[in-house]
Amino acid sequence: MGWCPHCEGYHPTHRDYDTGMISCSNCGKVLQHDEFTEEPTFVKGAGGESRLAGSYVKSFQSDYSESFRRTIDKGKQKIHELAVSLGIEDVGATNLADAFYKIAVERSFTKGRRTDQVAAACLYIACREKQKPFLLIDFSICLGINVYVLGAVFLQLCQLLSLQEHPIVQKAVDPSLFIGRYTNALVGENRKVNSTALHIIASMKRDWMQTGRKPSGLCGAAVYISALSHGFKCSKLDIVGVA
Repeated sequence: MGWCPHCEGYHPTHRDYDTGMISCSNCGKVLQHDEFTEEPTFVKGAGGESRLAGSYVKSFQSDYSESFRRTIDKGKQKIHELAVSLGIEDVGATNLADAFYKIAVERSFTKGRRTDQVAAACLYIACREKQKPFLLIDFSICLGINVYVLGAVFLQLCQLLSLQEHPIVQKAVDPSLFIGRYTNALVGENRKVNSTALHIIASMKRDWMQTGRKPSGLCGAAVYISALSHGFKCSKLDIVGVA
């Protein structure tokens, strides 16, 4: 399964082993083209010596079957642990993250990278796809790593999955996705506070106030104004603790 920019959705992919092409099964668009040859090719080295170009590709059915299965299982376990730690109860999001991780393993993306970072990037993309209210920093705090390190893995994984034209990459995070989470943490479930904060966020969007600002800051400001307008007593420190 992969993202097709022509169909603008996820569809099963077909790999043609004769041509090395991976195409969308729905529309036929070529998503990736790997060139393989069974004939040995030689290139000249720096000292003028000849050496074999490329490398041998082994099949998963032979040497890599057990290793491949163990790597997949390890990634799925880490994705499940992250989902439990962050309170992500959507089975569809975790299943989608598992599919992303399997693609990452098949294309050797996990080599040289930590399992928890790749798993977190897969789960974050799945949360963005399912419109779950989680920021990348939530995952970095949970793993205890720098958010910029995890961000680099996320962007590289998006490139591997051909998501450059996907709204996940093209469009900024919608701050309104986090309003419900912030209001519940500050004043509990309150529809009036939540509705007013959403209207404030919408006004910010119309006035371009969200441009260049972090979603957490925008949500914090909107919830703070909304809570005060509805008679709830809270300080800026309370907002900082939530945001």
